[in-house]
Amino acid sequence: MSVVWASARAAARVHRASIAGSFAVVVLASALLTATGAWVEAGIRRTQGAVEPGAGELLAVSTSFAGTTVLIALFLVAATFGQSLRQRRRQFALLRTVGATPRQVRSMVVAEVLLVTAVAIPVGVVPGLLAAPWLTGLLISSGIVPAGFELGLSGAAPVATVLMLVPAALAAGLMASRQVSDGAASAVRQAGVEAPGLGRTRRIVAGVLLVSGLVVAGVPFVVSGTLASAMGSTSALLLLAAVAVAGSRLVHTVASRVLGLIGGRAGAASTLALLNARGFSRRLTTAVVPLALLVALGGVQTGFAMTATQAAGRQLGDGLAADLVIERTGRGDAARVSGTPGVDSVATMTRVPVDVKTDEDDSIGFLAWESSSVLALGGDTELVDPVVGEGSLDDLDGPATIAVSRDAMIGGFKGVGDTVDLRMGRGDEVQATIVAVYERGLGFGDFMMDPAALPASGAEPVTLVSVADGAEASVSDALADQGITAVDVDEHVAHATDASADGQRLSDVLLLVLLAFSALVAANTLVMLTAGRAAEFRLLRRTGATRGQLLAMVATESMVVAFTAIVIGVACVLPSLVGAAYGLLGTVVPAVNWPISVGLVGAVIAVSLLPIVSGRRLTAGAPV
Repeated sequence: MSVVWASARAAARVHRASIAGSFAVVVLASALLTATGAWVEAGIRRTQGAVEPGAGELLAVSTSFAGTTVLIALFLVAATFGQSLRQRRRQFALLRTVGATPRQVRSMVVAEVLLVTAVAIPVGVVPGLLAAPWLTGLLISSGIVPAGFELGLSGAAPVATVLMLVPAALAAGLMASRQVSDGAASAVRQAGVEAPGLGRTRRIVAGVLLVSGLVVAGVPFVVSGTLASAMGSTSALLLLAAVAVAGSRLVHTVASRVLGLIGGRAGAASTLALLNARGFSRRLTTAVVPLALLVALGGVQTGFAMTATQAAGRQLGDGLAADLVIERTGRGDAARVSGTPGVDSVATMTRVPVDVKTDEDDSIGFLAWESSSVLALGGDTELVDPVVGEGSLDDLDGPATIAVSRDAMIGGFKGVGDTVDLRMGRGDEVQATIVAVYERGLGFGDFMMDPAALPASGAEPVTLVSVADGAEASVSDALADQGITAVDVDEHVAHATDASADGQRLSDVLLLVLLAFSALVAANTLVMLTAGRAAEFRLLRRTGATRGQLLAMVATESMVVAFTAIVIGVACVLPSLVGAAYGLLGTVVPAVNWPISVGLVGAVIAVSLLPIVSGRRLTAGAPV
């Protein structure tokens, strides 16, 4: 075993470029996973034994972010380790020819992976723990944790990071070195060129991922509701995973077709770039996938957020039958509004935080409860039309009745007559009977109750006012004389939509963190791949290629990587956005955040150009 570790240390010194690339990715992933784990642990501590509604919101937000983060981090770490070791297949083949057994080669790979992770993970864990508290202010401003909340030191997060990263890196390393299982001659033959074909297992996995992604993207076309549209948004990652599995074959086929079409008319640099893309399609795919992830992740998150915000605004506007809306109502204002000449009827809406029991299994404790809110609907319920499909809002007449949205029914509630367990302020639990089921859950939330059934809340109610025909202006002036500002429904919907967009700040920051991580990994991968081609560049210089031709080749390859990544990213995200738009807005025209999308494309192009910088250094000097 000492020989194996000595070989691993020697390999780390000789192959510093590829080892440094893997080291950097593990450091970044460790920091990100540790910070995320610290907040998950804080959410668990806050939820355990809590009685105030909303205590579980931190756990819900942190676990939601953690799911995507873990998936992306492990995927990129595995891809980086895999490519780093694939670059050394000639070394592995040489070891086989001098008598090393497959087991010895795999042991050396395992030792290298453990050596890198043993050093890199602690280096990343420390800044991750230090950076996690930076998010506290944003969580407080978003209302997820109370003022004065302190994160505390996490002990479980570093352990969880080790348990996730080490197996992922080991699996990638062993898969990259699997060619040594064959004979020595076969290993040498495979080391000379990348095989363009896909094995049977990879074809099956890619096919399953592709079909699953398309099926999930099509769910909103057959199942209505917010959850169905949210499920459709996950198709982008499934489709991108299919590209990661079968992308090498796709790149090889496209490069071969282009070479066949243009022949030798493209010039030496372009021809070399296309030949490299065809002969080393796995290497190119390794560079493309992180960049495509950058486009797909940013596109699907921002696009779905825009779609949901537009759908919520539309449902709210269509569901308000009032003529005027008072967005800030003080104590006693409702009575004064009702007594204003020209006012026919008044209704109030107040958002009250509660916890909802989503699992009947009491053994799981706090995990059986989920943070939510109830819309306290008082006054004339005719001014609100959430499109009731079952029952009636007129039956909301006491503490034991509740109306539930159709989307919330997916949580396990059966319909009218079923019961919902709620936990109010100070931990008081109430079992309410469902008396109505409505459709516009995005506009009005998942639950409605009579205000008398809910504890006093510090939230200011929104007052809806119905006036006599043509009396909007006079009533608005009369209210203004009393110091009460009223707006029309369209203006209220615009304000509510803007507030919802402002509430997305936390999601935007978390998304930016993931995008920055993906961009850094992509940049690191491109630099690592270019540094590993020093021998290739020297050989091309000896065979007559000029430095200018090599730099032009690298620039062309960079543009091929950027273009391929953008096309793949858009192709992966488009089905999910079309499905979300159809499910929530009834249109097949997807919502696109153009400023962010243009920024993502610019970032992909900028990162793709980094190999040119490395190429200038590697091609400097006279050929040896």
